[in-house]
Amino acid sequence: MKNHNNNILLSLKNLIYFFKKEEITTSADEKKRLWNKVVQTAAYHNRRKKYRIYTAVATAAALSGAFLWFEIAHTAQNEDKLNTVVAQMSVPKQSSDIIIMVSDSNEIHIDKDTAVVNYSGSGEITINNQAIATKKPIRKKEPISYNQIIVPGGKRTMLTLSDSTKIWINAGSRVIFPQQFEEKQRKIYVEGEAYLEVAKNAQKPFIVETPAKFDIRVLGTSFNVCTYSELNYATVVLAEGKIELQGENKQQKIMAPNQLVRIDATGAMGEIIEVDAHEYTSWTQGLLVLNSQPFTEVLKRLEIYFGVSIKADEKFNPKISGELELKDQLEDILTGLQNILPYRYSVNEEGVYEISTN
Repeated sequence: MKNHNNNILLSLKNLIYFFKKEEITTSADEKKRLWNKVVQTAAYHNRRKKYRIYTAVATAAALSGAFLWFEIAHTAQNEDKLNTVVAQMSVPKQSSDIIIMVSDSNEIHIDKDTAVVNYSGSGEITINNQAIATKKPIRKKEPISYNQIIVPGGKRTMLTLSDSTKIWINAGSRVIFPQQFEEKQRKIYVEGEAYLEVAKNAQKPFIVETPAKFDIRVLGTSFNVCTYSELNYATVVLAEGKIELQGENKQQKIMAPNQLVRIDATGAMGEIIEVDAHEYTSWTQGLLVLNSQPFTEVLKRLEIYFGVSIKADEKFNPKISGELELKDQLEDILTGLQNILPYRYSVNEEGVYEISTN
């Protein structure tokens, strides 16, 4: 067993050596983070011997650093493989492009503000009506492999999965999903914000895992999930159908249309609140609908959406109602709000937007 462990570590050390040999530069902190993941991977392999892990290098000219892609073989005991994939999967450094990372370690960059991505279970990908070649078609009984879509600030993506489920992915978000779903369930990972229209399949429940301490289970329905790390809470809003939330300590809630549940950082679920679901899903149409929204919360949403930093006096916090066009530039939105609110804004040398009322 000891020799087996040493062989694993030696192989992974050789992989790190390969990165250095190929002159892929990383910072000291990044090297430490990568090595910690290497050690964790070796330890994980010892605990779950039936997992087979393959690695590949994904690089792009516009990005620096080394990224590891892990493909985990499917076994009867592999119930938590998506959690493992998420933990091991690297996120590319900040880019202005929408990035699609496919399981054959290709990295596709899209410089448009919006993208429409269609994915088939056979491995075919269409982006804005243009077919993208993949290495090989997916065959049944092959190991389950995963794709990742990363959407930067100021952009949105609409993704259609192989089961015809549609997902609108908001700015500053990422979604991880398998090339083909398992026989008994459909499971994906959402970080940030997404609106889902889940294709009905009573024999195969659809499960959304999140970085917050809760999961969503559905059979076929439409809902919005928001888990931005910049916020102190997560929200789930149901538009159609019925969903079940599962949180910490086996806490459960069943939601009906036009209801909202807020989950705090500890995973505790608040009471079900009646809302107008359109206000929480309008971003899919390029709108931010406001209904007596505090100004500081509006700025936080703009900060997340455009991927910028906005500083303002929290004491200046009037409530706002109306609609903001997210397709507009941030400067145009802030200038428009000046017509109804007494403030000025400027951008400092570091690119931070500063709101002042003096």
